[in-house]
Amino acid sequence: MPLRTLLAIVLTVLFLVGRWNLQRLAVNPDAVNPDLIVERSVATVLIEPRLWLVIAGVLLVVLMEMGASGDARAHSGRLEARTSVRIFFVFSVFLVASIAWSPNDNPFPAVVDICLMLVTLLVVELAARYEKFVEAFWLGLELLLIAIGAFALFSQLFLAPATSADLPGRLSILGGGPNILGRFLGMLCLLMVAQSLRHGGGLHWSAAWRIVAAAVALILLLQTGSRGAFTGLLIGLLALLIVRRMNVRLIGIGAIVILSFEYLFKVMLNADTITSIAERWLERTLEEGYLSARDVLLTEAYRLWLERPVFGGGLDSFEYYTFGLDRYPHNLVMEIAQAGGIVAALLLLAWIVHLILNSWHGRNHYTEIGLSMTALIFGCALFSGDFYDSRLMFIFGVLTISSADIGASRQILSAMKDEDRGLGLIGMTPSGPAADER
Repeated sequence: MPLRTLLAIVLTVLFLVGRWNLQRLAVNPDAVNPDLIVERSVATVLIEPRLWLVIAGVLLVVLMEMGASGDARAHSGRLEARTSVRIFFVFSVFLVASIAWSPNDNPFPAVVDICLMLVTLLVVELAARYEKFVEAFWLGLELLLIAIGAFALFSQLFLAPATSADLPGRLSILGGGPNILGRFLGMLCLLMVAQSLRHGGGLHWSAAWRIVAAAVALILLLQTGSRGAFTGLLIGLLALLIVRRMNVRLIGIGAIVILSFEYLFKVMLNADTITSIAERWLERTLEEGYLSARDVLLTEAYRLWLERPVFGGGLDSFEYYTFGLDRYPHNLVMEIAQAGGIVAALLLLAWIVHLILNSWHGRNHYTEIGLSMTALIFGCALFSGDFYDSRLMFIFGVLTISSADIGASRQILSAMKDEDRGLGLIGMTPSGPAADER
């Protein structure tokens, strides 16, 4: 198996496990003396698979660099991608430095989160210099999301009720939370729509089954009851529509997804499930305005930011200042502003602006997927999760910028191999400005 494929698998598994740790398998770090804060924190971190997956990713990318020859790379790394990682590095260093004024007596786990994200970004930037890795990554992510969707569908049809123990009536699998599952299903729906645009005119069978898969993913997403994931999906679809410049075919595929959704919704779900979905989405959300106390958390985060507007209250300090109201405000922007003040918020804004400006002009199929997926995660992060839960936004962003030259490199390779074949992309339908002129 090529190293790039193995690395893509490692990274997709890393995305899946999140904060899942071996404590759920009865490996208990609480056996460590609670007075020894550092030792207990280290024990907690060491039982997390994400640490070992990041280490495996570093080793694999080192092996890729050692084994690469001058012609091994389909395109060289972009300076803009490295700049993106540098911005995130400065951003990370500032957040870590904010523990100096944080009231939290044990910020070590939060520091580990940031360090793991930074190392993962470095691995992705280095690996994305190899065009085959970019292809392997998106293929691996697609297969992973399809597997998650298939298991959720199987649970719905044959293992019902597959609902969260803490939140009855909301779909979840493998003991995870419904919001996390909703985010994965939103990614699956968006990725299926984006991949169905890869071929030229006409409705190919590969596009047809992806449209059906997108509709099924949307139905399952509604069953999770995750309003943040649904909002993120809408933002991601809007971003895809914008980068495709209001592509007529995308609008047509969206219409087909909606029609398929209406039919499959009635076929897949029973009356009780439909009633439960209607109650949460129509009655509690739209009519009663129930927001799971997100408005309260947002208000508290804003109040705390106003008290310390420049440098913030310090890393992982929200729970302390709100007297245990929640660990974080479930809004990425306000979490960053509360923890690091306007300095951290401006660094986050700089990273986002850099991403948009440096991936727009080199648009191709991969940058379109990357931008829309980044927008989806950002939308989700405005309603649920913490900074580490938004890690995919930064990873997709770096991958997007790194992919901006893929189309150009393929055109050059095509022209060098056979001038009569013109400058068409090898194995990939042109998109972006080139496709808009067709």
